[in-house]
Amino acid sequence: MTEPTRRALHREGGSGAGNSRPEEETDSDRSLLLRWVRRPDGRMELLELPLTREDYLNPQLGDKWVQGRPHGRAILDLADRLERCFDSRPEFLVLFDVQHVLGRGLPKPAPDVSVIRSARDPDRINTSYNMARQGVPPCLIVEVISPRDARIREVDEVDKVQLYQRIGVSEYLLLELPREPAGRLRIFGYRLDPAGTYQEIVPDEQGRLLSETTGLWFSISPKGDQVVIREVATGELVPTSKEEKKNRLRAEAKAAREATARQVADEARQAAEAKAATAEAELTRLRAELERLRSGG
Repeated sequence: MTEPTRRALHREGGSGAGNSRPEEETDSDRSLLLRWVRRPDGRMELLELPLTREDYLNPQLGDKWVQGRPHGRAILDLADRLERCFDSRPEFLVLFDVQHVLGRGLPKPAPDVSVIRSARDPDRINTSYNMARQGVPPCLIVEVISPRDARIREVDEVDKVQLYQRIGVSEYLLLELPREPAGRLRIFGYRLDPAGTYQEIVPDEQGRLLSETTGLWFSISPKGDQVVIREVATGELVPTSKEEKKNRLRAEAKAAREATARQVADEARQAAEAKAATAEAELTRLRAELERLRSGG
């Protein structure tokens, strides 16, 4: 057993502030699998099944599992921000809800979010990512841990640590959602060392995890309710869609105010110039009239 796996198992059994685990799971804690199957009469039927570890680690094409709204929103938020972050860097490809074909005899997981750098033919990637055909493993995978289902948590925290280490995923981050509404998000992860073994990524003094492969800092907001992503090179924040929209509207409003102020200033300047021209013309007329009177005309 690798050292990361030992730590993951220890984390699973331990407890911490805001992250305590129930002693026993109830049916409501179980994640559900939605799977289309063909009936004997040829019609398709959507079944609702308990999500097993095997299904989660090696899903069938078309499988959907239900782990709650916060889980889905976290995935979409991460994928959206990373896609926009790499919009000007086409060598990076961001995938979510895409099955990964890792090699013969290996599971075919569908990571929550994966980042691939320098894939051979990214335009051919549709429903699956074939690592052998594309030539490279993902450089970064982010899994959002289900806060309730212990069986599924163990896949993310143990099984996938071993799997992603084996296939050479340079960095693996795990985002743990809080079990209680008032709880905090938590992020931790692993990086391959020169020997190809995962070592836990140590946060810096600000609590940030460095992703060397993408040039990004990952951390949790002071309120504990949001992932914070910053570019290492510039220190700039990678905003959420809502933040980007708010910033855009704020910038547009500022530009409109500045345009209005310039227009008012221009109108005032033009009025002042017209007034000065009228006064100058009147002064010229009065001088001419005074000269005419002096000359006795």
